[in-house]
Amino acid sequence: MSNASLDEIQELIQKLSGELGEMSEAASRHIDDLHIAVNNVASHVLAIEAVLSLVAQKVDIDEADAIKWIRDKTAAYAQDSSEGSAAEGIAQSLLGKEAQ
Repeated sequence: MSNASLDEIQELIQKLSGELGEMSEAASRHIDDLHIAVNNVASHVLAIEAVLSLVAQKVDIDEADAIKWIRDKTAAYAQDSSEGSAAEGIAQSLLGKEAQ
């Protein structure tokens, strides 16, 4: 192999290395953006839960109706309808009930 070919290979490897570094930096930025977005959603959900739990203390909400509503909305995705879902547990928590 000639020196020119080795130089070309080395140049291609360096170019590839640089491009991989750029891809890694871009992926890292996307992960940071995703982390911020998830934190924003979590903050909104927590605020909504706080307000709803306070409303639930003042308004008579039938737990069975809430569970039925969740099951009706999620029936197409349910793996096992005999088990309570995470959403049901959260609803029970917001209503001040223990998860069953």
